[in-house]
Amino acid sequence: MRLKHLRGLQVESPLAAGHAFLSAASGVAVVGDYICVIGDDEHHLALFHRTEIAAGRLLRLLPGDLPRDAKLRKAQKPDFEILLALPAKNGRTGLRLLALGSGSTDRRNQGFEIEIDAMGQLHDMQMINLQNLYADIASRVPEINLEGAVVKGDELLLFNRGNISSPETRILATNLSNLTKASTPEATVKKLLKLPSIDGIPLSVTDACLLEDGTILLSAVAEATDNSYADGTLVGSAVILLDDQFDIIAIERLNPGVKVEGISGRRITVGIDMLCVTDADDPDKPAGLYSALWRI
Repeated sequence: MRLKHLRGLQVESPLAAGHAFLSAASGVAVVGDYICVIGDDEHHLALFHRTEIAAGRLLRLLPGDLPRDAKLRKAQKPDFEILLALPAKNGRTGLRLLALGSGSTDRRNQGFEIEIDAMGQLHDMQMINLQNLYADIASRVPEINLEGAVVKGDELLLFNRGNISSPETRILATNLSNLTKASTPEATVKKLLKLPSIDGIPLSVTDACLLEDGTILLSAVAEATDNSYADGTLVGSAVILLDDQFDIIAIERLNPGVKVEGISGRRITVGIDMLCVTDADDPDKPAGLYSALWRI
């Protein structure tokens, strides 16, 4: 399946690496007039208007600035890998988003519930301490590295990415309300998802999106790394469709094989209309926004 490059993810002012663009986009949610993008090595959420080609507006989530040096920044980054839209609270208009860290280090176990008004301005924000939930998840997986999530009813489904050492993606479930409960939350493993390989490197899930018919759209990459911290050589990427039992319906390889880290999709008459964001794995290169049509 061919990806169409729409734009680089330029933003209104320089970020941690010193450039006015996201270089490591890791999650995307499309709500109303806005394409919302999170970066794994930033303290901000970026909002892009769907129809206006303008630099993204930045909403700060965490205080302070990350180091400009790439290695130091990697060690200290919050690693926000999950961004998903939630229903607005109490009949409010605007956007409600959930941003979650990957849990792959102690610095990466926090999240935010973010409310944005209809004009794209920050209305309210609540930090979420994920330490207890992530400790429970860590006891159920070989190595915690949460990269995608969807909400089905009251259930939050989390996708724990695999690697060469433990290639299966584990789908875990917890109650959405567990994110803000004072009691110790628990998760259960719903599925071990085994994916094919590209040139001997197993595909692993990088994001998830719930479609209108209950199926789940996934992005996945084949990256030559054996742990959740180090990047590796990218050999290809793909999209995957799961049914409501988490069984694979179809897999389609992407061309070009860029490192897709965030995906959003919607059902249309002829298939699935998709938007993807990428991680350039290079702080001097902008992440990209891509579109594609999966005729399925």
